[in-house]
Amino acid sequence: MVYAHRRRLAAAGGIAVLALLSIGAALAPAVAQDAPASAPAKKKASRNDAYSPPAEQRTYLQPLDGPSGSSSGSATWGQPNPDSAVQPDPGRGSRSDPQNGVVRGAILPGIEKDDLAPVMSGDGSGLPYELWGGLDVNGLEKLISTIEIPPRSPVLHGLWKRLITTPSPGASSADFAALRLEALYRSGMAREAAAEIAKQTGGENALLLTLEARNELASGHSDKACELIARSASLKGSIPARLKGQSILMAGYCSAVQDDKSSAGLAADLAREEGVETSPGLEALDALAINSKPHYSPVKQITLLDYRIAEKVGGLPHKTVLEKGEPALLVALATDHSTPVDLGLPATEAAARLNALSPEALAGIYHVNAEQVPTDDLLAGRGPQGVARRAALFRAAEDERTPMRKARLIRAFLDDTKREGLGMIGAQMIAPAASQLQPAPEIVWFAETGVEIGLASGKFGMARDWIGVADQGGGPGLGHWRALIDIADANEPDRGKSFSVLESYVSNGRFPAAALYRLTTVLEALDYLVPIPLWDAANRSPQPTSGYLPETGVLTELQVASKKQEFGHSVLLVMKALGPNGAQDANLIALGDSIRALKRAGLEADARRLGLEALLPSWPHTETN
Repeated sequence: MVYAHRRRLAAAGGIAVLALLSIGAALAPAVAQDAPASAPAKKKASRNDAYSPPAEQRTYLQPLDGPSGSSSGSATWGQPNPDSAVQPDPGRGSRSDPQNGVVRGAILPGIEKDDLAPVMSGDGSGLPYELWGGLDVNGLEKLISTIEIPPRSPVLHGLWKRLITTPSPGASSADFAALRLEALYRSGMAREAAAEIAKQTGGENALLLTLEARNELASGHSDKACELIARSASLKGSIPARLKGQSILMAGYCSAVQDDKSSAGLAADLAREEGVETSPGLEALDALAINSKPHYSPVKQITLLDYRIAEKVGGLPHKTVLEKGEPALLVALATDHSTPVDLGLPATEAAARLNALSPEALAGIYHVNAEQVPTDDLLAGRGPQGVARRAALFRAAEDERTPMRKARLIRAFLDDTKREGLGMIGAQMIAPAASQLQPAPEIVWFAETGVEIGLASGKFGMARDWIGVADQGGGPGLGHWRALIDIADANEPDRGKSFSVLESYVSNGRFPAAALYRLTTVLEALDYLVPIPLWDAANRSPQPTSGYLPETGVLTELQVASKKQEFGHSVLLVMKALGPNGAQDANLIALGDSIRALKRAGLEADARRLGLEALLPSWPHTETN
């Protein structure tokens, strides 16, 4: 059948045809790969090893001076802010330089390897020198195929990003490099992947050219992408099976760009032979070949290539693109100045919701594209709605100089982002504006919001200052929030002393049973001495069994990997253990084991932030109690 295609292709001619011919038949055999496992369904907790817990005065308000504190710079479509998300505290462990006197692998008599602090990298990543111990390329590839990338958990996404962008001396093979580049692309970081490709040496490589072509397409450079695909087809070398069909599909896109309908149709046929499943891109090529209108089948995800091919035959519904677009597609739409406004601005939020676009990048796009709306109209609910309203609120909160109105705008912005599932992201975005507010009795009503913003953005000093103002105000106080600071801040000097205030909250029934069990799970996993009243109150209610629990064996594998301080392995297993929605939707067993594993592996700061992420959404607010 391939021979028949060759004869038909020979008559068609053109660069795209040469690409199809070479990719479809002349490349060396592809590297074998296990098929990605489908995501496991949620199931009830049923482990044999059942979970069982053990027996100053502030000044009055002054006008705000100085710059507005915009964190957004000058980002626009096509020119987003650099990805400068809040950097986590370094994990605990030695800062020894393995190149200057540290003898790696030498264990003193009587000391187990697992008892030693990891040798940390000197690159500022907060990660150890050896990242991928315990995993070969095949094992890494198989594990990555079973997890959600990028992770929906903000904490795990930050850890994943540090992990996948940090070079590791122990993983320098070409196969590992290609896998790492693909992981970057899947995470919506096409620009980072392009930068990594530019560092590669050793001449042209068919696989790297294919990956580079995909990155160029993500950047809106279709001509460059097609040139690279043609060059890759002229080189000898192997392309993994998982990418070979996509390469053929990209060649079909290039045929569509050249209005070569016959070659576009042949590309669809060849792609199917390589195992490419039904997709909008395939169906668009079929329609283009016979000059008809496409009829799209329901799919789980729409890729960037699907979207670009479908553009040639009328495009896809915006609603469908926003709901099912892959991270790389949503980021491309959010950062391309040619994207229609009614798609581009919503795409920024959709990308941020998947952690494919950083809070800082989203803030920059908001700042530049926001409408100028009078503050009174915004606070009264008048003016634009949806994403346009959130952008206007954000810009107004940045620019407002009066403390009382600024506080109201910040609060309105956070309320809106929470309704859209962007609560923690919104808090991180608005933190620079909130940091301009001097905590004072006149706006004590804002204190709890200030504490929440401080916790979500890692500004623990801000959180403590607002708690102090609330304590001076004669109201109910915010002492219970100190417990969250204690949990989240790896540098807290008075560890565990803030938990006594929780006892009164529990005794008054202000902690729902599910939230209380989640609290005791986090405390126990972080090795705190949990107050007995908290255990007693929790034990008076049935233990929750809902939430995501991974398949049998994952938690055991996680425990073993973390004890061996296999850092990359442990992080990926935590991502798998917590499931697609992260800490706030995980089963208590998986949550506790994941926090313990990160802490055991030397990533205590990340373990603490994961605990915060699990608790913050359900933490009691005084204003609603």
